[in-house]
Amino acid sequence: MKALRVPPMYRCVGLVDADLLDNGSRHPNLALLKIAGFLADNGVMFELILDPQADIRRYDRIYLSKVFTFTKNPDFYAKAIGTPDEAKFEVGGTGFYATVTSIREFSRLREEDMNRLERDEYLNSLDNHRGGPKQKGIDMARQMPYYHLYDAYVDQQVAKGFKRDKYKDYQKYSIGFLTRGCKRHCAFCINKKENTILPYSKLEWFLDDERDERGHRVRPYIYLWDDNFLASSPTIWRPLLQQLIDTKQPFQFRQGLDERMLAESPYGEEMAEMLSHARYHGDFIFAFDNWRDRETIEKALKIWKHHNPKKGTKFYLFCGFRLTEHSHERFYNDIWELFQRIRILMSYGCVGYVMRHEDYHKYEISNLYIQIARWCNQQQFYKKMSFWEFAYRNQSYWEEHTLHVTDRPHLKTFEEFQQDLDSGYYGEGEGQVKMCLPLCSVMKTLEIFPQHKEELLEMFNYKMSNLINPKLWE
Repeated sequence: MKALRVPPMYRCVGLVDADLLDNGSRHPNLALLKIAGFLADNGVMFELILDPQADIRRYDRIYLSKVFTFTKNPDFYAKAIGTPDEAKFEVGGTGFYATVTSIREFSRLREEDMNRLERDEYLNSLDNHRGGPKQKGIDMARQMPYYHLYDAYVDQQVAKGFKRDKYKDYQKYSIGFLTRGCKRHCAFCINKKENTILPYSKLEWFLDDERDERGHRVRPYIYLWDDNFLASSPTIWRPLLQQLIDTKQPFQFRQGLDERMLAESPYGEEMAEMLSHARYHGDFIFAFDNWRDRETIEKALKIWKHHNPKKGTKFYLFCGFRLTEHSHERFYNDIWELFQRIRILMSYGCVGYVMRHEDYHKYEISNLYIQIARWCNQQQFYKKMSFWEFAYRNQSYWEEHTLHVTDRPHLKTFEEFQQDLDSGYYGEGEGQVKMCLPLCSVMKTLEIFPQHKEELLEMFNYKMSNLINPKLWE
């Protein structure tokens, strides 16, 4: 399928990626890609709405999707609520219900959202061209995405001066789910009420084969959004994984794989070995969300690193959940557990990626999470510096490049920094130097938890080069 351009004088169906309009987004919205594919199959004109102030009179129907609860609805939708124009909209996505606390209400909204499009009256007036039992309406599992949906957005950004490669996630990937579901019941997860993992889409239903003029794949990579692929039955994951390997295309499980299954499953060694032969795209991504899983994670890491000693391995590190403004004990425990997970990952030569629940905003020094993420999520810092060194280097870099101070060392220990602090080097007065935000957040944390000062400083000084220990897996 080629990119469509709808002349401005024509009426059409509008598609809205609310996250893109509000926050910007790194990835295309899969539901919208599939709606676009279904409309294209039926010869219905559509376009991605890129202006949050758009005049919606042009659109006969509008499908709005929102993934994140913190995303603000676009102005044209907010203004339509309570007016006849509201009837144009069909809205859905996890952003409308993910934080609902009532289990009964969450379950109701989840079921409604998962089936919304297949029950949609307008879509059910159109033909299904993708096989299966449905004659009318969209079959979300079978529907081929329309991968050109975001072309106009990418062109718009390139025209502003951004490099096209920055938007490769919109252009270079076939995207889909091979399986759906999970069995972990994590309280923070949208799949917390799921109990099983079942096959969902066949690879050929979303694998794009468009070629350029030289015969090369336009989309050479595969993104998989499976919730917990390795926790499915071996009769499911084994043939699907082999199929991915056989394509010889680079692929990645974008939401991560469940590392614990390597330790918990009798097929853990087989999983690790099969993945070692895969043409994987980027780092292997796993998750280390709960400190209580540490023994299982370490057992799994020994298996993984034995088969994949040189493969880049990244772990999502969930944090910030259920914090409030003054929940000091919960905050300290959360930070402590976060650094202990980092310590384990460093010792096995793995990198971390801090994933903050939006509750982190509620705590009074939420910026500490931001600074930890800035350090941890950038491998050039994480692999070479401790968190303390990162925080201080922010200060020395600013002094050097803004104040043109060139006679001070780039790095200092906390004790050396304390001497500068005690001597009055830092402050808001005349002749004093302002302290940068990373250092301010560190000092505020030490101020709130003086009884934990030594422990905090020890954690802030964890450094991969000091902790990595190949004997753990050799």
